[in-house]
Amino acid sequence: MTTQRNRRADRSAALRRARESGRERNPGQPDPDSAPSPWRDKKFLAGGVLTVVTALIVWAVQSGWGWIQGESADPPQLKAYASGPSGCGARYLKESLAELRKSSEQVRRQGGVLIPTDDNSVSVIATLQAGTDQAIVVTGAKVSVLSSGSLPGQGTVIHDECGGGVDERAFDLDFSQNPVTVKPQIQHTANSAKTGRDFPFKVSSGDPEQFVFHVAKLRRDVRFAITLSWVSDGEPGTTRLDNGGRGYHVMGNPQGLPSYPVSALYKK
Repeated sequence: MTTQRNRRADRSAALRRARESGRERNPGQPDPDSAPSPWRDKKFLAGGVLTVVTALIVWAVQSGWGWIQGESADPPQLKAYASGPSGCGARYLKESLAELRKSSEQVRRQGGVLIPTDDNSVSVIATLQAGTDQAIVVTGAKVSVLSSGSLPGQGTVIHDECGGGVDERAFDLDFSQNPVTVKPQIQHTANSAKTGRDFPFKVSSGDPEQFVFHVAKLRRDVRFAITLSWVSDGEPGTTRLDNGGRGYHVMGNPQGLPSYPVSALYKK
C-alpha cells in the first residue's frame, strides 16, 4: 500500500515539474486555462454586429414611417352645412283647397314644392368651413339634375308672404341652360346694377363663408344636387350637397291650376 502511494506521489511531482519546465522553455505562451477562446471572440463580434444592425433598422423604420405619414396624410377636408330648398312666395300642393284647410298650419310650415318666380326666388343655403386653420380654396360649383318631369296638371298653388333680404354670396342657377349654369347674382339698386363676386373663395375654420344658390328660369318639375370643387394643400376635392340623397325638389309655376293666398287656408 505504502509503495503504491509513494509511486503516485512521485508521478504527480514529475508532472508538476514537467509543466513548470515547459513554461520556462516558452515563457510567452499563455496558460491553456487562461488563453482566449476563438468561439468566445466570434460570439462577441456577432453580438456587436447585431446591435449595430438593430439600431440601423430601428432608425430606418422610424424615418420611413415619418415619411410615409407625411406622404399619405390627407389634406384638410371641406365641411359643408346645407339647408333648403327655402324661400317664400308660391308653393305647389297636390291636394285641393278643401283638403288643405284641414291641416293649414302643417301646410304652411313644411308642405308643398316651392315655385321660384321673378319676384321671389327659391334657394339652397350652404355654409362652408375648413376642418383646420389651413385655408381651403373653393373653386366652383356644379349642378346635377337628378330628375326632370312635366309640370303637374292638378293640385293647388298657395302664395305666402315674404320678409326682408340679407347680404349673401349669391348665385343664380339657370335651369334653362344645359348644363345648368352657376353665375354670380346681379344686385339691382335704384340707380345701378352690380354683379356679385364669383369663385374662387377662401375658407378656414375661423373664417367660414355662406353661399346662397337661387333657382331661376325653371319650367319643369326638378330634383337637383350641387357639387362644390375645392383645393386643399395642393390636392383637389369635391363635396356634394344633395339633401341626404333626396335631391332638392323645385318646380316651375304650373299653368291653369287654382291659385290662392295663404289666408284662404284659414277660411271656413
